[in-house]
Amino acid sequence: MSAATATSLQHDFRVISLIGVAHGVSHYYQLAFATMLLIVRQEAGLSYADVGLLAGIFYGVSGVTQTAAGFAVDRFGARPILAGGLLVVGLGLACISVAHSFLGFACIAVIAGLGNSVFHPADFALLNSSVNPHRLGRAFSIHGLGGSLGWAAAPVMYFLDSMFGWVGAALIGALPGIVLSGLVLVHREQLVDHRVKVRAAAAQAGGRPGLALFLQPALLLCLAYFALIAANTVGIQQFAVPAWSGMFGVTENYAAFCLIVFIAGSAAGILVGGYFADRVRRHDLVAALGLLAAAALTVPIATQTVSPALLPVLLALAGAAGGITNPSRDMIVRGATPPGASGKVFGFVYSGLDIGSFVAPPLYGVLMNSGLPAVIFWIAIGLYTFNAGMVLLIRNSSARRPAYPAAAE
Repeated sequence: MSAATATSLQHDFRVISLIGVAHGVSHYYQLAFATMLLIVRQEAGLSYADVGLLAGIFYGVSGVTQTAAGFAVDRFGARPILAGGLLVVGLGLACISVAHSFLGFACIAVIAGLGNSVFHPADFALLNSSVNPHRLGRAFSIHGLGGSLGWAAAPVMYFLDSMFGWVGAALIGALPGIVLSGLVLVHREQLVDHRVKVRAAAAQAGGRPGLALFLQPALLLCLAYFALIAANTVGIQQFAVPAWSGMFGVTENYAAFCLIVFIAGSAAGILVGGYFADRVRRHDLVAALGLLAAAALTVPIATQTVSPALLPVLLALAGAAGGITNPSRDMIVRGATPPGASGKVFGFVYSGLDIGSFVAPPLYGVLMNSGLPAVIFWIAIGLYTFNAGMVLLIRNSSARRPAYPAAAE
């Protein structure tokens, strides 16, 4: 290996690691916010429906502003936008320590949602500009892995609450974002300003009208796909602990452990999915088969025919099946992205995650209030199955227009 190659590998390793951790912290805060609401629910006089509505506000604000965040990334650069988002969402969680009313929590949800909106457009802009194009598949895989590990870390809020109380848990939980914000700012040499490449690619492609860019069928289908994926995921992640406690008669800590196992299984699946994403052309088939497998593995949970002892095993397998689809879905979006528009497109398409996360929590909160936790998992089965068909539609739609090989450069 030449010195130049070794230097390139070291550079890419640092960039991928830093952005992967940043993505993990963003996912950690998404779930930690809802977890803290569940922890303070009784003391603050909140119902499950209130918790669902507050989580919906968080994701609604994030979804509405994420496309605008993509434009901000292209205007001001991804590195300062990413650092600011990390700082804002971290401080948002810390503010829970002083909130005592629905209105106070709603204000926090708005602030934290604004911070959350920057991650996907900033992350992908930095990866696309800073990492060797031949390593982007692996970069996307580690990026997705970081997100899953962040979700897996969020249930630790229950344990922090047991040790330090909910005020201490909120303050300690805020530290990762604040620290990482500073780390992003100091890595100016490794995190390349993507705007130079965006302008060059846009000039080479001849430019595209802003509205027409977002009205392409493939991108609209990607937006819908991500919204449905999020509507599925949020129900399991945000309400799984109380749902499993009621369905299987297990303790809150055991249910939290089961959730960690589920998300860790998803992380393992993402690594396997990254292998497939680098070696297959039909990313839609990988995603569809993984989603159908996850649906089948969720059936025993919805029917409550699995024992509490085997619940973690089943959840690990279901999480892995769903996780395998993640790198392939990122490659599908990359293939549908015109040159010079990665920041805007990833901001637009991934706002679907926030749209689904905005719509779903109020519904799941009502189901929990109505004593119907199992229905959440029947909905998950339906969404897994529907999304398997949706991803095939994206493939067919993308095949009807020219590919964009420079989209991720």
